[in-house]
Amino acid sequence: MRSWVALCSLSALLLGAAGSARAGYTVTKTTPYPGVTHSVYTDASQPLVIHVVTVDVSSQEIFLSSTLSADRGQTVSDWADCKRGTSGCAPSDVALNGDLFAPAGYVPSGLAIGGAKAWPDAAMDNATEGWLAFGRPNDVNAVQLSVPSMIEMPMSSLTVEGAVGGRALLVSQGTAMSSYDADDPTEPFRSAPRSAVGVDAAGVTMYLVAVDGDQASSVGITDEELANFLAGIGVSDAIELDGGGSTTLYVRKEGGVVNSPSDGVQRPVANHLGLHYGAQTHFSVVGQIFDSVFGDTSKLITNATVSVDGQTATWNTTAPAHTVYNVNNIVPHYVCAHGSAPGYKSATQCREITTQDVQTMGATQYLSMVLYKGTDPPPDMAKPLDMATDHPPGDDMAIPIGGPDMATGTGAHSGCEFAPGAFGTVSGFICALVLFLGAASTFRRRRE
Repeated sequence: MRSWVALCSLSALLLGAAGSARAGYTVTKTTPYPGVTHSVYTDASQPLVIHVVTVDVSSQEIFLSSTLSADRGQTVSDWADCKRGTSGCAPSDVALNGDLFAPAGYVPSGLAIGGAKAWPDAAMDNATEGWLAFGRPNDVNAVQLSVPSMIEMPMSSLTVEGAVGGRALLVSQGTAMSSYDADDPTEPFRSAPRSAVGVDAAGVTMYLVAVDGDQASSVGITDEELANFLAGIGVSDAIELDGGGSTTLYVRKEGGVVNSPSDGVQRPVANHLGLHYGAQTHFSVVGQIFDSVFGDTSKLITNATVSVDGQTATWNTTAPAHTVYNVNNIVPHYVCAHGSAPGYKSATQCREITTQDVQTMGATQYLSMVLYKGTDPPPDMAKPLDMATDHPPGDDMAIPIGGPDMATGTGAHSGCEFAPGAFGTVSGFICALVLFLGAASTFRRRRE
C-alpha cells in the first residue's frame, strides 16, 4: 500500500508541475470587435510574448480576406489600409502576414488566392505546403485547412474567395506535432518569431497567432513549443506561416501593429490574411426549458437559468411566470444557449442563425432545450468541460413558442463540439509513468 500511495503522490506532483507550467502565462484579453478577441500571453521567465486573435467565423459580421495578386509585396499595415489603392482591395480591421515567399517578385511558396482568383505565378498545392482557404457560401463564412501532406485544392462547396499557404503542420486533430524537418527554412528547432493560423474542431473559430522573438522582451519559440501551446488553447488544426522578421499582427482598433516585429520595422511580405467587421441586423433569442420531453408544456422548468453567448437571459413575469427566456442584441452567427436548473444536468443547445433567417422569420429567433434530471459530474481535469446534453440535439430545438416548427436549423452545425486540449496528453503520459513505476516496484520486491 505504501508503494501505491507514493506512486499516487508522484502522479499528483507531476500533474501539479504540468499545471504550473501552463499557468506560467499572464493573459490579457481585449475585444476590439464583436466576435474578435485579442489575447496576449506573456511569460516573463522566458521571456516570451504570444499574441492570439480568435475569430468567430460563424458570425456574419465578420468578412475574411486575402491578398490580391496585384497587392503583393506590402507591409501588413499598408495592405490592411489598402495603401496601394488596387481595385477590389477592402480595408482589413485585423491582418496577419502570410506564406513564405521568394523575394524576387514576392512569389508565395504555396497556394495563393485573393478575390476568388488564384495568383498566376504562385505554386498550386504541393506536398511541402498546406493552406487555409475560406469562402462565404449562402452568406455564411466557411474555412478549410489542408495539411502539407495532402495535395488538393479547396472543396467546391467552399466557393473559395481566398487562400494562404503555409508550413509546417503544427497541430492535427488536436494533437501537437513533434517531428520537423531540420533543413526547412522555417528553422523549426530555433527559438524564433513565428506566425500561424489554425481552426477549432467545429470550424467556427479561427486563430491568428504571432509570436515575438529575437529580442530582449521575447526570445521566440520553436515549432514544437508553438504546436504544444496551440493544442493547449483548443486549436484542432494549424499550420505555420512565414516567421522571423515577417511576423506582424495588425489590429486597427488597437492602434495598428500590436506585436513587436523583430526587425524593428515591418517587412514587406508576399501575401496576407485579414478580416473586416461589418455590423449586421441584431435580433432576440427566446426559448423554453423542458423537463425531459421537448414540447411538453406541462413539463416546463420554471427555475432554470439560461445564458446566450455569455449574456444572462431575462424571463417573462406574466403567468405562468419564468417559462420563456429572452436575450436581446444577438448578431447572426452560431448561437449557443446554456441552461441549468437545480436537480438537472446542465446543457448547451446551439443553432446557426443567419441574416436570411432574420429576414424571413423576423427579429425573434427561437432556441429551446431539454434538461434531464441528475447532477453535473465533477470536472474531468483531463479534458474540457462537456456542456452538451446527454442526447443528440434535434432540429426541433428551434420550434417557436407554442407554434409549428418555423425555424428548423439546417446549417452545417447540429450541436456543439469541443476541441481536446493538451492536458489529456500530459495525463496519459503520467498514467503510463505511474504504471511503469508500479511494475518496477513489484519486480524489485519479488527479486528481494
